[in-house]
Amino acid sequence: MADFGISAGQVVAVVWDTSSSVEALKDLVEKLQVLTGDEGRVSVENINQLLQSAHKESSFDIVLSGVVPGSTTLHSTETLAEMARILRPGGCLFLKEPVETALVNNSKVKTASKLCSALTLSGLVEVKELQREPLSPEEIQSVRDHLGHESDSLLSVQITGKKPNFEVGSSSQLKLSIAKKPSPSGLSHMI
Repeated sequence: MADFGISAGQVVAVVWDTSSSVEALKDLVEKLQVLTGDEGRVSVENINQLLQSAHKESSFDIVLSGVVPGSTTLHSTETLAEMARILRPGGCLFLKEPVETALVNNSKVKTASKLCSALTLSGLVEVKELQREPLSPEEIQSVRDHLGHESDSLLSVQITGKKPNFEVGSSSQLKLSIAKKPSPSGLSHMI
């Protein structure tokens, strides 16, 4: 398991969906709790409940989504925006999602570049693909069962993005020095 840069004292959110097993989720959460230690916290949220959750803005250092082994989570633009909202400035999102390698019309499954674009549009910066790997036979079956999607050109991609070191939509007063320029003496007499 990758440690996702998690260290003691951090607050981590694990977003899961029904495509992953409860045992795999429990195992991941236990490993993350060891990394965060007593000072940190690991919260678990179902992706379908995330938009209704009462998480305050900027409350997590790291959000992990779709990383539970066997997960075939698809992230909507609303879900990505919510994940960006609950991240602290400077916090990281790590997500894993099945993607299409071929252009398929009317597909719910995005390409890797469209997924990266969606993360950027949700307000994240430094969005980059970390890993690309073939789906396991179980994941291929899960995509069929949970997403109703069948394709020979699917891969699993892991992408990360960072929340800027400021709140998106925040404002700050700029100190501007605007001095009145004296009007040229000849112009005032001509008007």
